[in-house]
Amino acid sequence: MKKLLPLFLFLFILSYAEDKSRELTLTQKKKQVSEGKYHAIIISENDYISSSIPDLKDPRNDALNLSEILINKYFFNKEDVTLLNDPTRNEIIDALDDKRRQLSTDDNLLIFYAGHGYWDEELEMGYWLPSDARKESIGSWIANTDLTIRINAIQAKHVLLISDACFSGGIFKTRSVLSGSLNRLYGLKSRKAITSGNLTEVPDKSILMKFLIKKLESNKDQFISTDQLFADIRPIIMNNSYTEPLYGVIQMTGDEGGEFIFYNAESNIVNSENNEISEEITIKKKRSMNPVINKENESIDRLMRIAILNFDNTGQVSQYGDIGAPLRDMLITDLQEVKNLKMVDRQSLEKILNEQELNNSENFDSSTATKIGKLLGAEIILTGTYFEFFGNLRIDAKFINVETGEIIFSVGSEGSLTKFFDLKKDLANKIVENLKLIQ
Repeated sequence: MKKLLPLFLFLFILSYAEDKSRELTLTQKKKQVSEGKYHAIIISENDYISSSIPDLKDPRNDALNLSEILINKYFFNKEDVTLLNDPTRNEIIDALDDKRRQLSTDDNLLIFYAGHGYWDEELEMGYWLPSDARKESIGSWIANTDLTIRINAIQAKHVLLISDACFSGGIFKTRSVLSGSLNRLYGLKSRKAITSGNLTEVPDKSILMKFLIKKLESNKDQFISTDQLFADIRPIIMNNSYTEPLYGVIQMTGDEGGEFIFYNAESNIVNSENNEISEEITIKKKRSMNPVINKENESIDRLMRIAILNFDNTGQVSQYGDIGAPLRDMLITDLQEVKNLKMVDRQSLEKILNEQELNNSENFDSSTATKIGKLLGAEIILTGTYFEFFGNLRIDAKFINVETGEIIFSVGSEGSLTKFFDLKKDLANKIVENLKLIQ
């Protein structure tokens, strides 16, 4: 038995070393995946909960085909591709906010949506209809402004939106006309979109996706820019359908004239002029993100639970459109990073507010705050307003004590409309600073 002990010890050490080796390999792989330069959110809406909205057949297959070709050919890691089948409104917003927290200025993000869409002629606003959309309730839809504000907030260098839905052309500000070398186009920030149609209905069976995927599959070049991709497929789509696909700049999102570029790492056709882009894409090290919450505000002394309502517009319509709901959602996401601060999630909040027929803070008095706060298990409710004047934006927030119905304190942030995200960051930190003062 004693003679066997050294053997057992040796085998144990060997097994332990192998386990550690596997652990190191997995850790290294996970680290490499998390540093991927290409990310995607692939959304397909096929089955709608409401019987008043007809189901669709093809979006799920189109989404799956697109995700597979991105992963298999175009330098997208599987772990960096979020595939959402029949997501609700909250699930789509959560996916966008997750990427907003993850991506740095070295990254590229592709967002794909296939499902029902709608164009409101009076509001001049386009919408996506998620799986939980209700035909009679615009509040359950995703407005163009919900997308543009979040796309603007994402730090990625390039964001490409591909929208295969009715009336999807309403998201554009201008058509894209910039041309130049790939080095120049990749070096400039971009926020672009390809849509299956303008302000008209598109057929259920997507002509756009048929030829877009076919082009991506057949491409043998190492790099293909989005404007080149669109230029190749547009005439083919026009020859085979009655709809006109569009490509252009997404309005109010900070586009600087660059282009999202698809990178085919396995291509045998390598252009020496593109080595600079290849090196930038494949280098593992990435720049760190700019945090929203300041270091001194990363925690509060005691556990606190708060609910944030939509911010109400008390002035003219902003250039961004209605920013009340996106502002609330982004504050919820940002403040979740603060230790000991618990936020009521959007889904629970909206469920209670819909049941009480309170979709914003307009009719919110002290007694209502107490009632809603107790239903949500919140200690404090935050309500807010915003208004635009001569190119400036003013955002105000007030905190209501659920137990007493009293306003504890108010905070505000004011500045140029173009500095919207700086104002939001300033407001988020002021909120934490005041919460730290509450005993």
